[in-house]
Order: sequence, then structure tokens, then C-alpha cells
Amino acid sequence: MKRGEFLVKGILLACSGACVLSACSSGDDGGGTTNPPGGGGGGGNTVSVSLTAIPNIGDQIIKDRVLFFRIGGGNTTADFVATEAVCPHQGGALAWKEDEGYIECSLHFARYEEDGDVIRGPQDASGTTRNLKVYATSINNGNITATLT
Repeated sequence: MKRGEFLVKGILLACSGACVLSACSSGDDGGGTTNPPGGGGGGGNTVSVSLTAIPNIGDQIIKDRVLFFRIGGGNTTADFVATEAVCPHQGGALAWKEDEGYIECSLHFARYEEDGDVIRGPQDASGTTRNLKVYATSINNGNITATLT
């Protein structure tokens, strides 16, 4: 395969992966809100989704470039994780793999622990990756909110 074909197919794969993940999530139907940076209250930029959008262990949803996923059966912040939803290597969509216990990039299959640490770098691709950003969360009025830093 020629370099140009590889790049085009890679871009199409990344776009289709992001669209598939987006279609599988409930998107804005999760009752979420987003506050723009510097938007009152001093809380910074936040993204929220309804707890009902991720009801079961292993469920996940992507909202405004944040990957929320449930790791526990309760409704405390310890039962959820919020990370960036885009791989820092080359922008592939990230997904929580509950059965394996890691976050994986759909583009080059880099893997990350739930605390954002790199397990392995991109496969069959040049370059490296960094740890994922993991966002502080809070729960209020049936919503989980990630504070972006």
C-alpha cells in the first residue's frame, strides 16, 4: 500500500470509529451540560452527563471530547472515570474495554489504565503517546460532571 493510500484509509478509519462510538452513545440525550471556559462560578470548563446515560458497569458515553465510563455499581465519584476521549498519539477515538480493564485507541491500539497511565504505545505506527488526562468528577442532581483542566 502506498503512503497516500495508507493515510487516507487511516483517516477514514479514525473518522468512522469516532462516528461509530458517537452513534453508540446517547450523546446530548444524556441530559448533559457544558459550560464554556471562564463561564461564571469559577468552576472552569465542565462537561456533565446524566447518571442514567451510563447505568451499568462497563457502560460508556462520549460527550464533548470526554469519555465517561462506569467502573462500579454505586452512584459515587469512585464508580465513574472521566478521561479525554481522543488518543493523544494521533487523535483516534478511545473506548473503555471493561472485560480487559483498559482504555484502547481505535486507530493504533494504544492502551491506557483507567488512571490514564500508558500500558502500551501505538502499534504498527511511528511515534509515542503520553498518559491520558483524567478529569476530577463530581455528582450532583443525578449528573456526573467532569472538570476539565
